[in-house]
Amino acid sequence: MKQRAFKLIKYVNKVYGLNQELGAIKDGRINPQIELFEILTIILTGLLAGVLSFNHLERHLRSGYFSKITGKKELKGSADTFGYALERVKVNALMQLNDLIINRARRNKVMNGGTVDGFTVVAIDGTEAQRSTSKHWSCSKCRSSVYNKGEADETTYYHENIVGAAYVGKPPGLILGLERILQGEGEIKAAIRLLKSLYQRHFRYADILVFDALFARAPVIKEVLLQNKIAVIRVKQENYHIIKDAEALFENREPDLEETLSLKSDFYAEDQAGQKYRYRVRMWDEENFTSWEEAPTALRVLKVEETRISVTGENLSEKTVTHIVTTASKATLPTASLWRIMHRRWDVENKVFHDLKTYWGFKHSFHHKENAFMAMRWLIVLAFNLFNLFYHRRINRSGREGLAKKHLRQELLIGFCLIDGPVLEPG
Repeated sequence: MKQRAFKLIKYVNKVYGLNQELGAIKDGRINPQIELFEILTIILTGLLAGVLSFNHLERHLRSGYFSKITGKKELKGSADTFGYALERVKVNALMQLNDLIINRARRNKVMNGGTVDGFTVVAIDGTEAQRSTSKHWSCSKCRSSVYNKGEADETTYYHENIVGAAYVGKPPGLILGLERILQGEGEIKAAIRLLKSLYQRHFRYADILVFDALFARAPVIKEVLLQNKIAVIRVKQENYHIIKDAEALFENREPDLEETLSLKSDFYAEDQAGQKYRYRVRMWDEENFTSWEEAPTALRVLKVEETRISVTGENLSEKTVTHIVTTASKATLPTASLWRIMHRRWDVENKVFHDLKTYWGFKHSFHHKENAFMAMRWLIVLAFNLFNLFYHRRINRSGREGLAKKHLRQELLIGFCLIDGPVLEPG
């Protein structure tokens, strides 16, 4: 356990320079009792070890848990100190640190060979990061909604929603960016703002951008094309003219592809997706549709009829019909790969947002002030990315090791207490 914790600290310092980068981040406090570097070290260490609230961090601090990590026997920090510091830290500095980690991971060939069938795929999706009925646990950036149970019974909810971008397919599923949905706007506007920001910060961050049906809008397609990337979008609304035209064309012809497919890509041994089931699929595929008038280019439509089956061929679900729209031609993106990319879009919900909320405290209100809220979300993303890079690049490289992520975090919780410190020193 001690050795595992030491290897993690050595990895994040040597490969990603975490100690130097954390030491360079500043805040606006005057004569602080505890330096920002130590606060960020404590929060990140706590997140990695599964300590998911400032009150729990304070109790660990008072019991001496962080003495070896920071090299100081006495630290005077508290939950209020953590929140006060995060309210004054520069959120952009934390975002830039995550950018540095992403860029170094790409240079170290973490994305080598793409993430789905040789393509580097990023999924864009929205999620709720917090909801509360208490005005105390809200800030000036919170959006509000009223739920009416009856004529005289109304409940006001204050909530924070975020649009995020993450790699899907082959692990480690790193998170590239977050964008807060502001008052008076929806996910579309925030998603376009996030796309512009990703392009400015990373440029060649993906080959393909994949979206759910909510983002089936012409402005989203236009932004993806401006970045010279491929858009893949699931379309639910069967009353779209382009879907009606595709259905009329597909009605009297045999499917272009009919076979049993797996979500697992033959490109990557470490990708163990969908080992317990397969899909019996029938797909119709045609391009050069121009009936989406607002779209800036002709589009390709894929109609998919699929049934999930077991490895022995037994049906596990009812037949479903899905439509996919993409800017890629048949020559660029094969039909089976397009189908697989659309399925792997669910990774951003099932493996990224779900894990963030369940295991990393993404929905927990650590200190709900305007700046502190986003600062804490970026710290969670930093811990999530560093942990998954360590797990997949150092612990579970073959994809067949027996150590689960939750067990690794349990080992880290004990290992950080035993390790010879200080483990993170600035500079």
